[in-house]
Amino acid sequence: MLTAQMRDLIAHHSLGLVATVTPEGAPAVSPKGTFLIHDDRTLAFSNIRSPGTVRNIAHNPAVEVNFIDVLHRTACRIRGAARLCTAAELPDGLHGRFTEKWPQLAGMMKGFVLIEVADAKFLRSPVYDIGEDADALARHWSAYYKSLAEG
Repeated sequence: MLTAQMRDLIAHHSLGLVATVTPEGAPAVSPKGTFLIHDDRTLAFSNIRSPGTVRNIAHNPAVEVNFIDVLHRTACRIRGAARLCTAAELPDGLHGRFTEKWPQLAGMMKGFVLIEVADAKFLRSPVYDIGEDADALARHWSAYYKSLAEG
């Protein structure tokens, strides 16, 4: 389900914007910075400070996650069903990958969310339709964000 292009984007831009639905039926979007890919059909993130997201998933497991590469103006949209779990319930080796990648956060991880991917789409900005080049876009947006950082 996840293509190599999507896997690469997620691996390099692991901040995912997770959309859920509240028990009252309102949309809710929350950034999660600890995403890992387990396999082509499963993503996971750790619950560090996610009481609203956890509550929403317990009520309705339907989620959509967006990962964005702001430099190349590409993204992936992942839709699926989320499941709350403990470290012991994670697939083999996944807990170790979390603690290895984010050792400073390991003690704060209260649980995990596994997302079974139902649909995945790779998205490109419409600027590609008019001939823009990925490398040129990356140079332009890198310079732009660098100027913002330098004030």
